[in-house]
Amino acid sequence: MVSDEHRARYRSAAQIRAGGAIGNIFDGPQITVHGLRTLVLAWPGTGFQTEAVHLTIVEPDQSSDEYTYDLSEEAFLCRHGEVEVFLRGGWVTLRPGDMAYFPAGVPHAIRNRSDRQAYLVNQICPPQFDLYADAGLYNPAWGVMNDSAVHKAKINAEPLDVGELDEMQYRDDQPEVRAQNLSPSEVTAAGALFNVLEGAAFTGIGLPMRLVLWPGAGTRLVGFNYAYCGTGVEDTIHTHPVSDEFLVLWSGAGQLFVGDIGWVDAGPGDVAMAPCGVMHGHRSTQDLGPSMMGGFASPPQLDLVIPTDYYDAGRFSHPADTELTGTQMHEADQ
Repeated sequence: MVSDEHRARYRSAAQIRAGGAIGNIFDGPQITVHGLRTLVLAWPGTGFQTEAVHLTIVEPDQSSDEYTYDLSEEAFLCRHGEVEVFLRGGWVTLRPGDMAYFPAGVPHAIRNRSDRQAYLVNQICPPQFDLYADAGLYNPAWGVMNDSAVHKAKINAEPLDVGELDEMQYRDDQPEVRAQNLSPSEVTAAGALFNVLEGAAFTGIGLPMRLVLWPGAGTRLVGFNYAYCGTGVEDTIHTHPVSDEFLVLWSGAGQLFVGDIGWVDAGPGDVAMAPCGVMHGHRSTQDLGPSMMGGFASPPQLDLVIPTDYYDAGRFSHPADTELTGTQMHEADQ
C-alpha cells in the first residue's frame, strides 16, 4: 500500500523533481485538451520538465479537434478500446499495444468510431504549456505554473473508475504505416505506427526489453521502452542524466523503486515518476509473479544506448525489430 506522502497528488513539483513520486495512469487532474477529456499525469505541475504524459479519454463517436505542434513531438499508446488517428495521410487504427508517433509539424486528429470508450496514454516532448492555461494551471502572461491552482487540482482529482482493461498485444496489421517497414528518415518526416512488443532488443539494465521509440527507429524527442520482468527478476536501479521518466507497470504485479521513497508494492497502472537524476527501477517477486513494464522517457535515453552496438560517435544504427514475446519471456522466467 502506497502511503499518501509518497503519492504524486500530495507531493509538490519541487519534491517530485528532487525525489520522485508514485502515481497511477488513471489518477490526475482533469482538463480538456483539443476537445477531449484528459487527465494530466506527469507535467510541469508535477516537476517534469522534459516531457508531459497525459491520459486521453475518447468516448464512442467522439473526435478531437485537428491540431499541430510545431515544436513538440507526440506519441499515443492505446491502452484500452480502439481509436483511429490521422497519420501519414490517412486514418490508422490503434488497438491496445499500438503506438502512433507524430513528429513536430505533423497534423494530429483522433476519432472513436467504435461503441466503447478508449484510453490513450500520450507523451508530449517538450511539454505544451498552453494546454494548461484554460484550466487556470498555467499563467501565459507571466510564463509560470499557477502553483496554488495546481496543488488544489491535484488534491481534489477524482481517480478514473475503470473496469477490466483490454490486453496489450503484438500486432502487425496495416503494414504500410508500421515503423518496421519504413526507414528512420521516413518515420522522422511523417510519423509511423509502432507496437509496444516490437523494437530493438536491449538487456542493458538486466532484463529483456525492447527500445520502441528511440532515434534508431526515427523518433527524436519522445522515447519509450517496454520490458518483461520475470518472476524473481530485478532490473538495475538506475538514473538518467537528462531524461525525465514515467515508468509504468502495465500488467501483473511487482514493486517499484523511486528516489527517496524506496521500494513499494505496485499493481497495474501504477507509475514510478522519476524526473532526471532520480533513481528508479522495478522488480517482480516470487509471490507476485511476472509483470510487463514500460517507460516514457524524453529525450530518449542516450546513456542506455551508448554502450551498445547501436551507437557509434553520434550516429545510430537501425537494427531489425524483433517481438518481445514467447521464447525471450520464458527464458527470462527460468
